[in-house]
Amino acid sequence: MRRFPTTTFAIILAVIALIAGWKIFYHDETQRFQAVQAIRQQRSELHFGEAITHDKGPIAREEWRLDNVDGKSSATYTAENRAGSRVAKFTEPIPGYDVTFAFEKLVLDGLWELQTRPLKGKTDNVYTVSVAQVAGDRSGSHKFTFTDPHYLAIAAGRQYKIHLDKNKPVPNLLTLQSTSSADPRYQKVVDDFATFGPPRFKKTVAAAREKLLRS
Repeated sequence: MRRFPTTTFAIILAVIALIAGWKIFYHDETQRFQAVQAIRQQRSELHFGEAITHDKGPIAREEWRLDNVDGKSSATYTAENRAGSRVAKFTEPIPGYDVTFAFEKLVLDGLWELQTRPLKGKTDNVYTVSVAQVAGDRSGSHKFTFTDPHYLAIAAGRQYKIHLDKNKPVPNLLTLQSTSSADPRYQKVVDDFATFGPPRFKKTVAAAREKLLRS
């Protein structure tokens, strides 16, 4: 009496199941793989920075610039003395995710929303913040200028709204409603740039500033 070919039958069933699974999942898995590869191959760029123009002192202008291109990050510091005879500039690679984290912090603090404000308060230092981003086929940029972030954060003034109706008497100016135009996010953005960087980068910036201050 011949034995039933259990092993051969099991192998045949396994092959049939494999073929059926391949037919069922191949299309979806192929699309998923292609989508992942497309994301990996997309261009990704971040460029953002802060420039400070000083009206007084030996340093006329400073700029911090942070860049991340396809995952590779760097930070650049540039400064120029008032006579224009000496420029300090250096660029350092920034390993890890420090630049990405700095960008995310700045976005939370209003990097894309803040706008140019009238130059009020202490106007010795003028701040210009810029950002440009590329993600695949999408891109955008933004720039704004302001002075005295502490003034803007605490006492930037108030805005009053007056609605005049010819059928009603002149409104009582003592009871007008107003809204504050102070915005602490300007100070937060300045602080974000001031606190950025690993110890080595901060040390190099401090040394460059010290040389220019003595020039």
